[in-house]
Amino acid sequence: MERLVLDVGNTKTAVGVFVDGKLAESWRITTFHWTADDLWVIMGSLLGSGGTGLPQAMAFATVVPQVRHSLREFSGRFLEVEPVEVDVETAGVKIKYDYPGEIGADRLANTVGAMKLGGLPAIVVDFGTATTFDAVDASGAFLGGVISPGVGTAAAELFKKAEKLNPVDLRFPDTVIGKSTSHAVRSGVLLGAVGATDYIVRRLISEMEGEPTVWATGGWAEMMTAHCDTGMKLCPELTLVGIDSIGERYGHGK
Repeated sequence: MERLVLDVGNTKTAVGVFVDGKLAESWRITTFHWTADDLWVIMGSLLGSGGTGLPQAMAFATVVPQVRHSLREFSGRFLEVEPVEVDVETAGVKIKYDYPGEIGADRLANTVGAMKLGGLPAIVVDFGTATTFDAVDASGAFLGGVISPGVGTAAAELFKKAEKLNPVDLRFPDTVIGKSTSHAVRSGVLLGAVGATDYIVRRLISEMEGEPTVWATGGWAEMMTAHCDTGMKLCPELTLVGIDSIGERYGHGK
């Protein structure tokens, strides 16, 4: 079965097509407050470019409540299927968290993705608009984690609040000591994020039982993992894998 899978983030949306549980095609697009018709045009273009026909099922996770209705309407009108939405109930994950309803759908999907790919206990670091760190114990239970500003978000706030600082291209500098303002900003934002990542992962490991596998996913993951001392398994499609696994469990489709 072919399943259309969407991970709708605040800034970017990851789109994938899974065939019998394996990722066949994937794309990243900018998140907007789409209508169902917008989604039909966009998805039709992507699926056509990949040589893929209309999928028989759909599953999605979103942290943008405004697009939930459009996603459901798109699936019902154009795919003629009832989509599976990732939430605390559908994720099927044991939750050891004070307020389960507050957990983002992407964090639940990451937990399921880590379980699907193996290596529990696990820590999932998702480098997106926010950088999230989620701890999963050996039984697959979601323990909780950490939420911090994402790399791009932190930089944007710095440029917004400091009038003398102009936006710069966020690429890693060759040296820590900045010889210009832009160099100093890159050192502070990027190397500061690297240091924070390594420190938080070390603290999480110290509070967990066993030796967790550390996964890295999200739009900034490839750049960040190349500079972190923490050994991470880079898996850009981890969230999509989790969403597909949840969709497969519910078996909705034509």
